[in-house]
Amino acid sequence: MTCKGVVRVLLVGEEPCEFFLYRQLFKRSDCQCHFAKSEREIAEMLIATEFDIVLSTHRISGGRIHRLVALLSGSRASVFYSLRVEEGYWWLPVLRVGKECLGTPALRGGEFVQVLDQLLKRIQSTISAPLP
Repeated sequence: MTCKGVVRVLLVGEEPCEFFLYRQLFKRSDCQCHFAKSEREIAEMLIATEFDIVLSTHRISGGRIHRLVALLSGSRASVFYSLRVEEGYWWLPVLRVGKECLGTPALRGGEFVQVLDQLLKRIQSTISAPLP
């Protein structure tokens, strides 16, 4: 269960330093960040915690992004997968609030930071809103 007003983020990659730029944004927004590098670690975290945002930078050790999508489909999570290009990364939206959105345009670094910032604000306003 999510603490009121806390956005939970799962970072999936080889090393936490791959997410340095985004972790700064998450820290400023008082997000709770978790890191996993294998499918087993991801499964354990998903059992214990519900995530709002998932960023993955590589093929998951012991699995594929499709399994992660299957696990999070129908949840409240928004999932983005990075694709390495010549000078950096493009981020591909995979799920938006648990709904598949494959095929939507990829986001370059600067665009992605803006999209994440807007997503964080939207999530924070939703989870901190008083219940009726």
